Amino acid sequence: MKKVNQFLEQIPALLSSKISIFIYLFLFFYLIVFAVLTMWIPLLKNVQPSANVQLILGNYTNVLSALGASLAAGSGTLIHHSLSTLHKKHDKMHDELQKAIAGLHDKIDRLEEENKKLNDKSNFIK
Repeated sequence: MKKVNQFLEQIPALLSSKISIFIYLFLFFYLIVFAVLTMWIPLLKNVQPSANVQLILGNYTNVLSALGASLAAGSGTLIHHSLSTLHKKHDKMHDELQKAIAGLHDKIDRLEEENKKLNDKSNFIK
């Protein structure tokens, strides 16, 4: 299962690599631009992509689009979960810090009272 998770974590990097982008651009030009040009220019009729090639590469493109959408949705969900976890940790730490600050204020107040009592005693003795 660990290997599968490692593989799945590498997919976004692979899909956004220069080679993948080149493949996507090639498919776009070959399936759309070149196909349209072969319909308009009679000399290119012989090199026109066949229906089977267009079907197979078109399906490949559709699968990649669906995979990309799934990855985007999954990463959005993962980011949301991570942010929620960070917010919970932040709130917990904030509460602990507030308690510590309140404790320090109590100690300061107590020390000021003791200091005041000692000063009053020393003034009383004089």
